[in-house]
Amino acid sequence: MEINGIPSNASTPPVATKPAALTPTKSKETPPQHDTVTLSGAALAKSLKQSGLTAAQIALKMHLSVETVDQYLGIATKAVTTTSPPPTTPAPQVK
Repeated sequence: MEINGIPSNASTPPVATKPAALTPTKSKETPPQHDTVTLSGAALAKSLKQSGLTAAQIALKMHLSVETVDQYLGIATKAVTTTSPPPTTPAPQVK
C-alpha cells in the first residue's frame, strides 16, 4: 500500500534529536523542595533572643562565647576597669 507517494516497504526516517551541546545536563544533586535561608550569626542570635532564650543559652546553642552573643545582640558588656591606688606622697625625710 502506498500513502502519499511513499511505498509501503520504505523505512521510517530517523527521529531528529537535539545536539549534545544543547541538551541540558541533569544535576546529580537533588534541588531542595522548598526555599532555604541561611541566617548570619547576628540574625540567628536575635531570632533566638526573640524566642525567649537568654544570651547564655544562645551561646551554648550556637557554640559561641557569651561575649560574642552579647556583641551580636548589641548588649553592652561591663568593661573591667582597674582602679589605681591614689597617688602617694613621699614620706618626709628626717635629718
